[in-house]
Amino acid sequence: MASTTVRYWRGAWVVDVSTRLGGKRQRTIKTFGAGAAAKAAAQAYASEIAPQTKSGKFWERQTATFADLWQKFAAHELASPDLRPSTVADYQALGRLYLVPHLGARLLGEIDAETIMDMKGALQAGPGSKAAGQAGSGKPLSPRSVAKILTLGGTVWRYGRRINLVDGNPFADVKKPRAAKRVPYILDAEEIGRLRGALSVPAERLLVELTITTGLRSGEVRGLTWESIDLDGKRLFVERQASRRGQEAATKTESSVRPIPLAAYLIPDLKRWKLACPLTTRGLVLPGEPDAQGERGPIDADVLLRQILRRALRRAGLPPLRFHDLRHMAGTLMHEAGVPLKRAQEILGHASERTTLAIYTHAMRRTRDDSADKIAQLAGLAA
Repeated sequence: MASTTVRYWRGAWVVDVSTRLGGKRQRTIKTFGAGAAAKAAAQAYASEIAPQTKSGKFWERQTATFADLWQKFAAHELASPDLRPSTVADYQALGRLYLVPHLGARLLGEIDAETIMDMKGALQAGPGSKAAGQAGSGKPLSPRSVAKILTLGGTVWRYGRRINLVDGNPFADVKKPRAAKRVPYILDAEEIGRLRGALSVPAERLLVELTITTGLRSGEVRGLTWESIDLDGKRLFVERQASRRGQEAATKTESSVRPIPLAAYLIPDLKRWKLACPLTTRGLVLPGEPDAQGERGPIDADVLLRQILRRALRRAGLPPLRFHDLRHMAGTLMHEAGVPLKRAQEILGHASERTTLAIYTHAMRRTRDDSADKIAQLAGLAA
């Protein structure tokens, strides 16, 4: 049973907390100074920690490290069925590679905003996951990656507050780095033709053209099944997607579940590929290489980007693109084809029109607008 005493000792008011844990006496004394104000502060502190001493949390707070907090967070929060498997895997990787190596050995009571700022500086200055003795590129982390780590750290700390293990949130006092806004490079018709010519494997050419004409996300195109394609109706249905690591997962949002029209010229190619496509348990349209058991899952996301898209871009003499840039390209082409904003939002599966509008705004910069010349001519101001 813990005891908490407020007393005057050696010229100062103190709060003396003691208990027995595992047969040993544990004791801590906090000093507040002399005078009536110090006495009031000591009494307020004793009242504040009373629930913690009664439940045993007080002593856990004195000895718990960030690694202890992370273990609790992983066991409780990352086991939630509400989180997608890909999200859980990302959180586990960020915790294992960065948060725990940098903060794990520190007592929770020692971690403040300065500690987090030091970690932020180390993350920005040093190489990536190899800094933690793990496999990785070893390249400096991007501002976006550092921001994700700090955001997750704040989430872990808020969980610690809910279980009464910590107070405040030092992560909230540290400014997250912001990445410079990247304007995607949009290929024109001639460049798309060069890219198409550089894709010598029919399945790879079909994959890229399907993405450019539909705007599918990487996970959606990798998780596409023959059951979800209506060749006669010239449409496909996005119902599931493949995670980055190849597992089947739910779509990104509810609005991501949608029907998408197919370009008529692709139907013969899809029919030919359906006859030649390797059989898989799930009926994947674009399966990857077989594993040790001979099973084929979705194409690996890195294979899709580096071995298919980036190689073809190099052969075509084009700048490197993210696979997601093909999705932006699809949105741009929709605008230039006169597809209404609301319809483009439905096809692309954006939760908000604002996201689609951002792509459309970029597309507008590519389009020559001669409306001012026409107005000037009608007003008799120009020939």
